[in-house]
Amino acid sequence: MLSVLLSSLLAAGKVKIAVLAFSASGVDATVANSVTESVTAEIAVRGYFDPISSTEIQTLLGVERQKQLMGCGEDSCVSELAGAIGAPYVMSGTLVKLEGVFQLNLQVIDSRKSRPVGRSTKLAKDFESLRFQIPYAVAEACGTPLPPAPSRVLPYTMIGVGGAALIGGGVLGMIALTNEGVVRGELSAGDNNRTVVLSPAKTYTQRLDAIAMQKTISLTALIAGAVLLGTGLFLIPPAAPEAGVKVALVPVALPDGAGAALVGVLP
Repeated sequence: MLSVLLSSLLAAGKVKIAVLAFSASGVDATVANSVTESVTAEIAVRGYFDPISSTEIQTLLGVERQKQLMGCGEDSCVSELAGAIGAPYVMSGTLVKLEGVFQLNLQVIDSRKSRPVGRSTKLAKDFESLRFQIPYAVAEACGTPLPPAPSRVLPYTMIGVGGAALIGGGVLGMIALTNEGVVRGELSAGDNNRTVVLSPAKTYTQRLDAIAMQKTISLTALIAGAVLLGTGLFLIPPAAPEAGVKVALVPVALPDGAGAALVGVLP
């Protein structure tokens, strides 16, 4: 896949988007605020829009005025809010927890045309899983390409090295046990049959010491392999959602007006 950024307008700037404080149902307000901040940070990281956080909105408008505009429920109020803070796009959201399932709903409104740009709904069984889906929810709601899938190079490498260590440790351990059996057999044969000629005692001591070292290395390899294999399996990221925009026309700001840029991922 070749990542491309094709812009029909050079020297284009980012369009501002106001991120309103998300409403909460079934969850604590602090949790909803945390998700709002995570979404705002994700918008900033992706770079397609310049977000104005809910805290900044409160500073610009004042808490009471913001409540009035958000509680209005009419398109004119959204347009007035967007105009007051200089952001043509407004993102709103809700965080709901029902019967142990989190649901995040996002919507972006084009205040100039009073119509939605995009919507996204994500479900998760726990809060951490929901946080993983935030980048994809932001992309869908903003009408921008999905983020790249998380890399699996590290966990797969750890799994491969761990598996090799387990196999190597197991083989070395079997060799050590076999050699130990041979030495013990020679010694017992000498005890039972006086006609058997044994090597000097120092030779058997050296052989047993070498076998003990092999067993130690084998055990170490087995433990390290198990740790690497388990850690690698734990670190494998969840499968990324496949739905979403792959190529999109993103609004951009210019000194003499508004424009658009074609962004996305092409094969």
